[in-house]
Amino acid sequence: MKIKQTYKTAVITATFLAIWMISGNMVKEDVSPKSESNLDTLASVTVLKSKAVQREPFIKASGFTEADKFVQVRAEVGGRVISLPVKQGDFVQKGDLLCQLYIAGREAYPKIVAPFSGYLETVNVDSGDYLNLGGICASLIDPDPMLLIADIAEKEIAQVQLGSNTTAKLISGREISGKVSFIATSADKNTRTFRVEISVANLDRSIRDGVSAEIFIQGKTVPAHKISPAILSLSDQGKLGIRVVNNKNEVEFQAIKILEDTTEGLWISGLPLEARIITLGQEYVFQGQTVKVKEISIPDA
Repeated sequence: MKIKQTYKTAVITATFLAIWMISGNMVKEDVSPKSESNLDTLASVTVLKSKAVQREPFIKASGFTEADKFVQVRAEVGGRVISLPVKQGDFVQKGDLLCQLYIAGREAYPKIVAPFSGYLETVNVDSGDYLNLGGICASLIDPDPMLLIADIAEKEIAQVQLGSNTTAKLISGREISGKVSFIATSADKNTRTFRVEISVANLDRSIRDGVSAEIFIQGKTVPAHKISPAILSLSDQGKLGIRVVNNKNEVEFQAIKILEDTTEGLWISGLPLEARIITLGQEYVFQGQTVKVKEISIPDA
């Protein structure tokens, strides 16, 4: 009787285990699709439906003022100064006499004249001085127009155009404006920057040569979006960008370039003309994930 009872118990146990294993498989098959679905669709994000506007970003550079013309007028022959009809600070016209020289044995006296109209910054000799060949008679400056000189990085030089509007703040705090008059074709081999000159009217000579300035050059018109800096992120490769959703509500990373930082937000380029920008929840989603979307037309306050 004990043997028959043991056999009966074994059969019941085996039957129970078989039923448990079958039911376990059934539960697994039923739950698995839901788990995958949860990974793909549970996250919710707020999306700004943004349309690009045409914007002219400003390229910022440090620079300085430089006179359009500044030369040291030198003697082409050696001789003694016998006439010096000018003094420091005088305005002279092109061709005016600066220094007249006496050379023994010559009846004609060599003359040193102004090569252009301008102001005498310095007069380097006195009557009776001997001026050697190549010696400096005077320094002549033409301060109108005054130039602003900026060294522009190679990644930004394509945005600069001849005639572009420019503003600058001098170290004194004074603000001036002008237009780009020259863009170098060749980069400086040491700094890999390009020289850009901006012409500024200076008829009253109030802008001095050699003054430091903060320069802002208006760049080419580009389509731009305005965003909050709080939504910026980095890709796995270290690229700066933001997260957006496509028309299938899938998360994508878009690399961007900051054009301008204002008190209202960042102006950026690199996005299509219309973009669905994630403004809330971007830190909880990943590339390729399908998300639930709450769409807005303007950024949340």
